[in-house]
Amino acid sequence: MNIKKLIITLTSVLAFSVSSASADGHVKYSVTADNVSEYSAMLTPGMINMFSAYPDTFRMDVYESGGRCTMDSSIMAISNSNGTMINDNEGFEVPNMGQIPFPDPSHAQHFVWNYRMFAGSVSAVDRVQTSARVTADGAITTGQQETSISFPINPNTKTMYADKNLFALFMQKNLGPPRTAGTVTLVHDFIDSYMQPRKAWQYSPATRRVRRAPNISYDTLTTAGGGIVTVDQFGGFNGAQDRYDWSYEGKQAMIVPFMNDALAENPIADTHGVGHLNPDYIHYEEKEVAIIHATLKDGQRHLYASRTFYITTDSYYIVAQDIYDGQGNLMRNAINTLSTNIGGLGGDCSINGEFTFDFATRQFAGNNMLGNAINSVPAVYNGPSKDVSFYTPDGLRRYAR
Repeated sequence: MNIKKLIITLTSVLAFSVSSASADGHVKYSVTADNVSEYSAMLTPGMINMFSAYPDTFRMDVYESGGRCTMDSSIMAISNSNGTMINDNEGFEVPNMGQIPFPDPSHAQHFVWNYRMFAGSVSAVDRVQTSARVTADGAITTGQQETSISFPINPNTKTMYADKNLFALFMQKNLGPPRTAGTVTLVHDFIDSYMQPRKAWQYSPATRRVRRAPNISYDTLTTAGGGIVTVDQFGGFNGAQDRYDWSYEGKQAMIVPFMNDALAENPIADTHGVGHLNPDYIHYEEKEVAIIHATLKDGQRHLYASRTFYITTDSYYIVAQDIYDGQGNLMRNAINTLSTNIGGLGGDCSINGEFTFDFATRQFAGNNMLGNAINSVPAVYNGPSKDVSFYTPDGLRRYAR
């Protein structure tokens, strides 16, 4: 196997820019509990269940198209043919440096890889993002996480790393709420997890020690997710794909969240309601999506026995997800919203806000929320890269204290 070919997946810079995108515009129609049956063929099971759970308050305003996230012409020019998945589809090789891994996707994991690898379109990230947990009675608890991420083999990354299978270096310090404040997590994430499983370390303020954290993967719950978000749900989906059998269910025009700058420009007290986000601030559009289903393999364990992903076909964003338990019951509905209001991206599209709605507890959680109405510290994408020593256990100790 050619490791050098494998590592170029990081530079599959799906540099999406938005074409005439705006969260403003005209509402074509609204879906409510009264007319949901008319649109059920274009809605995910999770969305339909939201109308059942919150018939008096849940609404979906569907806007005229606000543009689309388009791929950079230089990337399109070299994305002439698909790569080849290797190692039980846990890695892949591609013909051209920097291409879209699978410009003509036909396999379920082609779409997953295209989505996963667009993170490498930036060289470095420094941000303080906000998380929020909303209980069934509407009480809101917020937290913040100071996060630095380096994508080592992006052409613009200043620091070089010896391990060419390294996809991302991730350091996150929890600033609040108080029960998690001071916890710091370091992750080395690899492109091909068959070759190299994820490595992680965590600092606990209670013990003032750094320990290896082998469970920072799969269905371990995140510290910022209010007890309803798994580690591999971060960003929509991340990490190893090996616990699931994947199937491609085809393409379909569906109603999904898209441009939502309004979430970044308004305070959480306004945008977060009881049981769900305030419909006045959520922008849905009719978009073509690929429907990808993941079913837990025999003998494997995961909190989520199956999950269905809805991935836009023009830009490979996971915009919605249905999550099922071992009895086949719909546990959770999840959506990702996009924004063009992120520093350092020059107006390009980016996920800004990941929301998970739990039907059993009637609570929901929002993660990775950015914006001038939410955070006083602007996010910086494509800024200076941290030195390699920052992303080491010793660097973790220094940073934590």
